Amino acid sequence: MSTTDNLIPEPPKASVPTPAPAPVLPEVGPFDATALYTQAQQPVEIVSRGILFSLAAVPLGMAVAVLVWELGFVASISSFVIAGAGAALYTKGATRTPNRGLVPLVLVVLGGVALSFFAVVTADLVDFYNTPQGQSLGYPSVVDFVSANLFTGNVLSSYGSQAVMFVLFAALGVFGTVRRLVRARQA
Repeated sequence: MSTTDNLIPEPPKASVPTPAPAPVLPEVGPFDATALYTQAQQPVEIVSRGILFSLAAVPLGMAVAVLVWELGFVASISSFVIAGAGAALYTKGATRTPNRGLVPLVLVVLGGVALSFFAVVTADLVDFYNTPQGQSLGYPSVVDFVSANLFTGNVLSSYGSQAVMFVLFAALGVFGTVRRLVRARQA
């Protein structure tokens, strides 16, 4: 060792903190995009268009109710037609089974059932107007006769059992349709 080595001091050693070890991430395996792809492929529910489509079931159900009633059968079976056709048309219009549109669809079906009942009453009023007894009442037209008598208590009270059947079949039709739609949505 030379004497100059002792004269030059050694540079101070810097205290640099040692970096912490990197965290160990759990192994997740390869990325699978199929779940994202299937979610992106599902159509968006267009509630307003679905409801608009389902409204076509109402006149269909009214026509079926009047036709079945005129044939002498229980017209309340048309409630099933309204519920099934309304759900199918909603699904077609909304591009998927109802989720957000389930309550509005049920309201369309219930409204359709009520209109079907009044269509049956109207058909009977028109039939009665076309008899000699109906003509003798003095109404100038069938429209005046129907509008004057459709919502009167004595006319509607004569349809008590039919009204109960309409309500019963409407409840069964709505329940069956809602149950089927909920099962389809869960699948």
